[in-house]
Amino acid sequence: MNKVILSLLLVASISANALAINPPGTKKVKIDNEVIYIDQNEIMIADWLEYINYLEHHYGKESEELKAAFPDGITAKEMMAKEKLTHPLTGITHEQALEYCKWRTAAVNAVNEETGLGKVEYTLPTEEQYSMLIKTFGSYEVLSDKNRTERITGLQSRVYELTSEGSVLKNNGVFSKEEKIPDANIGFRCVATMVKQKK
Repeated sequence: MNKVILSLLLVASISANALAINPPGTKKVKIDNEVIYIDQNEIMIADWLEYINYLEHHYGKESEELKAAFPDGITAKEMMAKEKLTHPLTGITHEQALEYCKWRTAAVNAVNEETGLGKVEYTLPTEEQYSMLIKTFGSYEVLSDKNRTERITGLQSRVYELTSEGSVLKNNGVFSKEEKIPDANIGFRCVATMVKQKK
């Protein structure tokens, strides 16, 4: 079993109740009648390296799946530099971001199946979700489970962020489809939804 699954199992065993409320890595946000779970941070280089590690072990070092996952213009050696692990991941395409969401969904659901928690689906935020978040809470804040205000790191301040529609959320809160992707200034974060089970 790879390190990602093992680490997720550890989190699940320590705090199953927390996972039942918030999918791993996310903060709960309630806007009007809609509840979304959004990443507190952009996807970091360290997060992407876990994904790379999974692809390498699952498909092999020379696999097309692994080669297709590397960001534009970034080598594995550069990504592994310690000072860069907490930097937002940039230089990826919209398709690469969506593939990451699929992998993350499968990894978390593998844990949830073993712990009896519900199914989760990770995707890119929509323009509407971003707009509601910014309008209701400002650039950085979300409501935590304990009704305290907590920050979403980097929203509109560090890198532009990809949306599910293929546009980019810029620092001024405007969505643009004119940005060149991939780009060293464009990253992404995920939103998660709890998937209702058929009875």
